Order: sequence, then C-alpha cells, then structure tokens
Amino acid sequence: MFTFRQKLIISYLSLFIVFNILIFAFVKIWVNSIVFHAIESRSSKIIDKIKEAPNNEALVKRLKDLKGLMFFRSSIITDEKKVLYDSHTKRLLGPKFSQEYVVDHPEVLQAFEKGTGYHEDYSQILHQKFSYIGKSFDFHGRTYVLRTAFPYQYLSEMTHDFEIAFLEFSTIILLMFSLVTWFAIQHLTSPIQRIITAIKPYQEGLQNILPAIEIKRMSSKDDFGKLALTLNSLSSKIQNHIDTITQERNEKEAILESLGEGVIAVDVNLQVIYNNTIATKLFNSPINSFVGVNFSDYKQTKCEELLLRCQEEKTPLTEMIEICRDGKKIFLDVVAAPKKDSSGAILVLQDKSDRYKLLEMWRDFVANASHELKTPITIMRGFAETLHDNPNLTAELQHSITSKIMVNCNRMTALIKDLLTLADVENIPSHRLGECNINELAIRCCKILAGVFQDANIKINGLASSATQENITIIADHNLLELAIMNLIENAIKYSSAPAHVEVKTSQLADEVVIAISDKGMGISEADQENVFDRFYTVDKARSKKMGGSGLGLSIVKTIVEKHFGSIVLESKIGVGSTFTIRLPKSIHNILKNKIDH
Repeated sequence: MFTFRQKLIISYLSLFIVFNILIFAFVKIWVNSIVFHAIESRSSKIIDKIKEAPNNEALVKRLKDLKGLMFFRSSIITDEKKVLYDSHTKRLLGPKFSQEYVVDHPEVLQAFEKGTGYHEDYSQILHQKFSYIGKSFDFHGRTYVLRTAFPYQYLSEMTHDFEIAFLEFSTIILLMFSLVTWFAIQHLTSPIQRIITAIKPYQEGLQNILPAIEIKRMSSKDDFGKLALTLNSLSSKIQNHIDTITQERNEKEAILESLGEGVIAVDVNLQVIYNNTIATKLFNSPINSFVGVNFSDYKQTKCEELLLRCQEEKTPLTEMIEICRDGKKIFLDVVAAPKKDSSGAILVLQDKSDRYKLLEMWRDFVANASHELKTPITIMRGFAETLHDNPNLTAELQHSITSKIMVNCNRMTALIKDLLTLADVENIPSHRLGECNINELAIRCCKILAGVFQDANIKINGLASSATQENITIIADHNLLELAIMNLIENAIKYSSAPAHVEVKTSQLADEVVIAISDKGMGISEADQENVFDRFYTVDKARSKKMGGSGLGLSIVKTIVEKHFGSIVLESKIGVGSTFTIRLPKSIHNILKNKIDH
C-alpha cells in the first residue's frame, strides 16, 4: 500500500508524462499556426502597399522595392493563374521563364477560392522544402494572389526549439509546483501523522486503552486541532463503552462460571466462541477452553447433532445422553438452543448422574425390598395354608411348621426394622445430639456382643473390653453411633471362622476421631468392595440368608457416618481379613448441630 505522499509523487509524475506527450503532440500544430498567422499578417501589409499601383509594371516595381519586407521567396499570380512575377524563378530559369506559365499550386487555388491557402511542398528549382502561403487581393477589379514561401527547415528548427523550450518550462514548473505542494502537504499531513502514530499501538493490539492525542503543535482552533479533540472525545466514549462491555462480559462470565451446568456457545459453523469450566470438566477435556476449536473435533456426535438441528428447526431441543469419563458412565441432560440472531447456538449440559444413580438405587431398593418381603410372606402363606387345609397334622409337624413361620416373621420384622432405621437416619433432630464417649460406647458394644457370641475374642485397643480406656468424646447421636459400631463388630464376628478374632481401635487426632474395626475373617474381594455399602448388597448371599442378614447393615452404617459428616473406608484381602475405618470430625461440634437440623 502506498502512502499519501507516495501517491502524490506518482500522481505528479503521471501528470508530467501526460502533459509532455500532449505538448509534443500539439506543439507542431501551434508552431505552424503561429508561422501561418505571421506570414499572413506580413503578406497583408505587403498587399496594402502594392495594391494601389496603377498597373502591373508598377505593381511588380513596388513589390521589388519591398524586398526588405518580403520572405525568402514571393510571387504574384494574376486572375488567369499566370505568374506575373517571381523573386527567384526568373533569375534561376533565365530565358526559360515565361509569364504565360499557368500555375496550379494548391495554396494558390485555395487562395482564389477561400482568400488564403497553405501548403508544404518540395521545390525542384530551389531544391528544398518550403511552406507556401497564398493570399488573394483585389487589384483594380481583378483578383490577384500574393504567394510567399518560407523554408520548411526553419519551421522544423523553430518547432524543435519550441518543443525543447516547452519541455524545460514544464519541467521547471512541475518541480517548483511539486516542491511547493510537498512542503504544503508535509505541513498539512504532519498533524494527521501524529494522530496515526498515537492510535497505531492500540490498532496493533500493543495497548488495551485508546491513547489521547497530544495537540502541542496543533492549535485547538484549526481543523486538525478540532479533529484531534474530536478523536479524543470519541476515544474517551469508545473506551468507556469498551469498559462497560468488558465489565458486563466479565459479570456474565462470572455468572456462567458459577453455574452448576456446563455452557458452550458456538457460531453457525460450530466454531466454539465460549465455554465455562464445568463444560470442560464434563467432557473430561485436558485444556480449560474449547474457544477457537470446532466442536466436531470433540467427537460428541449427539451434542453436535442437537446443535445443528436446533439451528435448522429454530427451536430448543433436549435430550439425555450417556458419556464415559474416566471409565465411569456419566448421564447428562443436554439442552441446545439457537441464538435469536441466527448466529449460532448455545449448549447447556447438566450432570444428572447422581439423580439417575439415585433413581436406579431406588428402583433396586424397591425391587430388593419387595423381593425380601415377598419371600418370607410367601413361605408363611404356604405354611398357613398347610395348617388350614390339614387340621389333623401331628403335634410335632405343627410345631415344626409354626417354628418356620416364626423364623420368617422374625426375618421380616428385622427387615422392616432396618428399613425404618434407614428412614430414621435420614433426619436427625438436634435434641438427640449430645456428648458421646467413644471408648465407653465401644466397650458397651463389645460386652453386648460378647454375651451373644461367647466364643468370639473381642479386644479394644489390644486390651480386654472391660479395661479402662482414655476418654475420647464427640458430639453425636449416641444410639445411632452405637448401632453403627454394633453392626460392624457383628459383621466381623459373623463372617469369620470360629473362634472369631475382632479388634476395635480408637484414637484421636487434632481435628478428628478414628474408629477402626478389624477381623481375621474371610475377607472381601476388590470387585465387591465398591458395592458393599449399597443397599441389599451381600457378598455371600447364602451365608447372609442363613444368618438372617437383610443386606442393609453396611448401608445403615455408611448413612449414620455421613450424617455425622464423617467417612468410612474399607481395606480387605481375601483369606486375611477386613478393616472398616470410621473418621468423625470433632472440631465443628457447634456447626454440626445446626447443619444436622437442616
């Protein structure tokens, strides 16, 4: 791109070339016109002096007397187109010259017809080219023609001199005009250049703020000063507008970032123009931003189809999709909505994995609960029908049947009790919270279970259950925490070969209390360890039914621990044993009361 000054120089050079071409094209015409008018004017003067002669002889004599005013060659042609006189022909031809010779020169014929005539021709007598001019005049009622000649060589030299003069003159004028214009443009464009220099860093992205234009050398009253002041005013308004837009954009981005949903905006070509952090996490992207990347590169086919369809149909579309992230299934509710200006679409991603998992767990819970309740009811119904249809059964057989009915009643009662316990654990009122001594609680649990399982070897921190222990207290629901510890110890005994060896360890750290129940039983496989806390899940179903287990014990334990804002983890090896470790916070007792109320 050429600058304004370069364009100006090129324009001048172009005009100079065109001007000189035109000069050279028309200079010959101008010179011929000048010579013609000069010769015609001189011919008119000569005619004025000779046309008053009384006769031809006097006319010729007067013409000869006017040699000082005559051109290189002159002739008088009568109305009969005969040569009355020629300044050179008679002298050069001598006796061969005759006044009876009739001429037919073009300029003479033009002069007789139009009054004047002009022609260029080569003279065989004088052996050079001439420019001839014929001019007619009235001589005593007859039309005569004065024919004058001017050497063409002189005319060519004059034309050349004119061309050189015009070229030199035009060059000097152009240079002078160019210099004057250059200084004028330099003076006029200097303020513009300062304006451009001031704005250019912002244009190139080197500055984030439009700079003010200094007008030290510009008067605020001239046009450029007014332009600078206007640009400064516009810059200030634009900067304020940019700041407002930036602030609004940052606020919107902050709002979008604070949402629990992933948000992705694309243009009509599915080029990503915005995304929040949640979206990158949901798609398990290694980078924090999709911006500038085509959405199709992320191989989310269903989402891509929704984005295209919503733009075609110009209506929001929803769908539930399932994706895999870190080897786990993630359920997403996806909403794709077109922009109002048809410039793209918005994709909103809601992680509904917990809800779908909860629904799935609830379906499993209902199915398992129904199954667990249906089995004892079916058994009891069968035995009841047997008793009803066979009143004459032996006392021994009746006793056997009623015993089995009682066993199934107890089993159903235990199941219902566990279900009610789970429902109860979901809401712990604050009045049930109080100071709880963990060691005393653990000793009481061990004594109760030692009375039930008399062959079991139970120790607390490596000592007998009756030994004195250090006081470790927290704020908790005493009954629920006792139920959790009882369930863990009872499971440790049930799933160990007799005699069972169980150890309960309690300890306290700076901000939490730790309770660990270990056994040397059968152990739990890694595949089962992820599910042991799920409701109705049992590792050994046959053994669990034999011992009257409902599959809710560990689920109840986990719920109780989590309601106390604690955590429980399992470490187990097949054939070695298992350890359940409970961690309960002790530094947020007062806060815990308020949170449990809610």
